[in-house]
Amino acid sequence: FRSVFWFLEILSYCAVDGFAIISGYMANDKPRKYEKLVDMWFQAFFYSFIVTMIFTVIGVNDTWSNLDIIKSALPVTSGYFWYFTAFFALFFSIPVLNSFLFTVETNMAKKAFIIIVILFSVLGVLGDPFKSSNGYSAIWLMVLYFIGVLAKKIKLFETKRSITLIILWALCIVLTWGVHVFIGTDRLTDYVSPTVLLSAILMVVLFSRIRIRGSIIKKISPLVFGIYLFQLNKVIWNNILDNAFVTVVEQPLYVGVLLVFVFAFVIFFSGLVVEYIRSRIAKLFRIPALSKRI
Repeated sequence: FRSVFWFLEILSYCAVDGFAIISGYMANDKPRKYEKLVDMWFQAFFYSFIVTMIFTVIGVNDTWSNLDIIKSALPVTSGYFWYFTAFFALFFSIPVLNSFLFTVETNMAKKAFIIIVILFSVLGVLGDPFKSSNGYSAIWLMVLYFIGVLAKKIKLFETKRSITLIILWALCIVLTWGVHVFIGTDRLTDYVSPTVLLSAILMVVLFSRIRIRGSIIKKISPLVFGIYLFQLNKVIWNNILDNAFVTVVEQPLYVGVLLVFVFAFVIFFSGLVVEYIRSRIAKLFRIPALSKRI
């Protein structure tokens, strides 16, 4: 039954790439609001330092050395949250990237898109020639932003029917899963994989076609990044989440699959609640105003 759970994981693999591609796909060439990055730093600081301090005081975290304290207080340079560290570099590179991306002609944009995919994704299957660290790097986030903007500019897949894109997406997932399970290699099971990258692009295009009315999504979407920070706090990850759900593979298949979705929802909802509370505390202490001043 392990192959079924691998299928579920591979099904979800494109989420990180998709999250970064959206930044480019929905981008504009307006001046950057730097207070946003400062506000995100305070957000990361809360989860790296404040949450760890709380867990240490109540006894959940056994040890918190001086070095750990310093690293927790410097979430960017310590790489406490790899995605935020990578995004920090991306944020400052965006104006430079935009100077090309929003002025390039369509034909050149198509060529640039193909070249960047071949260099960083296709060749990535053979190794890591350009040090993208299998996707855990600022370079890869810059590539994904690049791909997102160009995909929108060249109107990638926009003329294709949704059912066609869904079939292509399913083929990407099945191929990635098949290579992992039946051939026994992880070549396609990482963020730089061509099949994972393509499935992420397809998901972004498909979901961009959905029109949802109402304010629920607008209220939840600003909290999503906090869910990532919440679950990757070292105390929460090491003491609670790491290897906490391995027993699901010992359950009957239908029970195990159901538990995967239940646990995922619990983690998501828990992070959502914590991030909502944090956002209210931030407003109480006027953190957004402080970010603008900084």
